[in-house]
Amino acid sequence: MKRLVLAIALAFLVLGADQQGATADSAPANPQQQLALIQQIRAQLSSNLADALAAQQQLRQSLQSNSAQQQVVQGKISDIEAKIADLDDQIAAAQRREAILAQRIDTERAQIRQLARSVYESPDSQLSHLVALQTQQEKSMAQLEQKIAQTRSELSRLNRQSAQLAQAVTDMLQQQQDAIIAAAMQSVWAQLQLWLQTNSVGQIPTSAGHSTKYRFIWPEPNARISQPFGPSTFWFEPAYGSYAHFHTGIDLVEPFGSPVYAADDGVVALVGSSGSGYGNYVVIAHAGGFDTLYGHLSTSLVQPGQRVTQGTAVGLEGSTGNSTGPHLHFELRIAQKPVDPAPYLPPGPPSAFRG
Repeated sequence: MKRLVLAIALAFLVLGADQQGATADSAPANPQQQLALIQQIRAQLSSNLADALAAQQQLRQSLQSNSAQQQVVQGKISDIEAKIADLDDQIAAAQRREAILAQRIDTERAQIRQLARSVYESPDSQLSHLVALQTQQEKSMAQLEQKIAQTRSELSRLNRQSAQLAQAVTDMLQQQQDAIIAAAMQSVWAQLQLWLQTNSVGQIPTSAGHSTKYRFIWPEPNARISQPFGPSTFWFEPAYGSYAHFHTGIDLVEPFGSPVYAADDGVVALVGSSGSGYGNYVVIAHAGGFDTLYGHLSTSLVQPGQRVTQGTAVGLEGSTGNSTGPHLHFELRIAQKPVDPAPYLPPGPPSAFRG
């Protein structure tokens, strides 16, 4: 636009010079006409200049508006690119989770197939062992009921028999009953061994509030000890090792129905019931090959596979199984061998002390 204005001005200057030359050769022009012409040219130039300046201002505003619109669009593009990047990250994370889940599913399927083959196909499978244990337990129960009936019969015939013969029969029945009770108790530990073959306890994180000084707490903190661990003179205790009668745990006495607590963190391996032996019982598997049994319960409060922490109520005291009165039979085994729980418990009589 500026170039157009300059071109017009230059043209008028040339025109003016031509007119001066003509004036020199001809009669002088009318001054008023020349002034009017100059004013007309000035007016035209001013109008053109105003139009050019207006166009320049409009163009500048358009450029500013375009720049603002570009910034808005660029901002939207940046937001969309950020959302796309976030979606890409989410997709990648979902794909990783999907891959991990697929791998876990494949692993668990393989484990289940292996367990199924072990349980249903192997001649020496866990299922066959459990069936054999059930058969043995049912046989022991039938034998025990038969011996109880025979004992009652002998009691009714005492008056008609010699004392020597009656004692011999009584001793024989007692030995048979002891063997039945021992078999019933041993079947529980055989069943635990089968459970451990397909269930790994591993490392169990120590629970909050667990004793920092002792591995176990007293399962009945207000009890008195009615029978310690070790060789016994009680005829109803089964034989163990070289001993004719051996108590494989500690008997604790509290009022009937008192809560019985888990001595340590662990996993409930077995919850069962037997007409002889331990009666209603709970077995908890602990880390390091430790297993505890809580026997003669009136009822259990946990389920197999349940994780329990030290101090969890697992049952209520009762007098089921081979029991002469309400009490808790607390048994500890390490690598399947019964050991005295006392060294692993807070010293002294039963208490709520944890340390």
